[in-house]
Amino acid sequence: MFYRISGLAAFCFLGTSSPVVAQEAGRIDMQGFDLIPSLSTDMLYIDNVTYASEESAHITSWVGIISPQIKAVSGFGTNELEFVYRGERGEYFSSPADNYTDHFVHVAGNFEMDRRNRFTTKLGFEDGHDQRGRQFSSGFGNQLNQVDTYKKPGVSATYEFGSVSSPGRVELRAGYEELDYDNDSQAYLIRDRSYTKVGGQFFYRLAGRTHLVLDASHQQIDYDVAADPQSPLDNQEDRVLAGFTWESTAATTGFAKVGYKQKSFDAPGRESFEGIDWEAGLTWQPRTYSEIELATGADTRETNGEGDYIRSQDYRISWRHAWLTRFSTTMALAHEQNDYEGAEITTARNDDVTRAQLAADYQFRRWLQVGVFYEFSQRDSTRELVSFDRNVVGITTKVTL
Repeated sequence: MFYRISGLAAFCFLGTSSPVVAQEAGRIDMQGFDLIPSLSTDMLYIDNVTYASEESAHITSWVGIISPQIKAVSGFGTNELEFVYRGERGEYFSSPADNYTDHFVHVAGNFEMDRRNRFTTKLGFEDGHDQRGRQFSSGFGNQLNQVDTYKKPGVSATYEFGSVSSPGRVELRAGYEELDYDNDSQAYLIRDRSYTKVGGQFFYRLAGRTHLVLDASHQQIDYDVAADPQSPLDNQEDRVLAGFTWESTAATTGFAKVGYKQKSFDAPGRESFEGIDWEAGLTWQPRTYSEIELATGADTRETNGEGDYIRSQDYRISWRHAWLTRFSTTMALAHEQNDYEGAEITTARNDDVTRAQLAADYQFRRWLQVGVFYEFSQRDSTRELVSFDRNVVGITTKVTL
């Protein structure tokens, strides 16, 4: 739940010329589908808007963010279709260059042909932005006069064969996603890329709700424009993991997978990766009103301007506790290690990123939730220019029908 930026302060009434009926909390029956509107708002204070280093000038600002969402859900038999639109507008009172307007849309379907065959698909589109000082502008966000905006369309599908009670179950998945920055200058064109993904998992029940799992995947990453035509960043990733999923009790669920990953570049001069990858997560609910989550993983990510790729390892823990029926708190801590790899890097770049968050939420009414939160983030790097400390405090609200 890190970085709860959502929105500002009122509730919008949705009208229609057709007769509508409030079906249940938060839903409007539109005679064929349910309409679920909501509005989230935030008022934040940020002491380092552009993630500047200690030696650089810091921009501080109050930020107002408003995020309306509309969801339409239609069910027929055991199948369901969902359409979601969410907008987000951020206004920086002391830094207009950081203002943004984002749009998120997706259409998803869940289909169950019979108890052995299930199919899910999702088509999404994001009209988003990178904050100044993030991604490719890390270390020089102050030099930009506006945020970097992009379009990100994508589609994914998953097919499952095997009932929940069968000894074995197969899951096949495929997806395609593009990242296209709006700026057409060379510095932005070399960031545009596409991801083509295929993979599958096999689950074999060992005992009760414990399963052996084998996971294999392939991903092709193609860049639209190469910064160096003689040495493009196009590459392939192949990964094979094995492990377990379990639900030992109603209060404890988890998974752990470890295996081998290879990232190889089309250009022979690029530095490939071969090594261990892992994914693990544990959810422990000692009481119905208290939940602890642990997660860790290792992966390779695309470079953001330095090196051939980024080797990352991350560790996360969070605790959510409902002290009263309407009052809950959340504490979260995450640590990330990023090592930039590449033959052309003359001196090693290693980043350690730490994030911590404290949040409290109170459900004033069934339709109104109000919260406060504090977030601290820090990056220590062998590149002093990209190191930063950042504090965010905020008040957030969510309004539904």
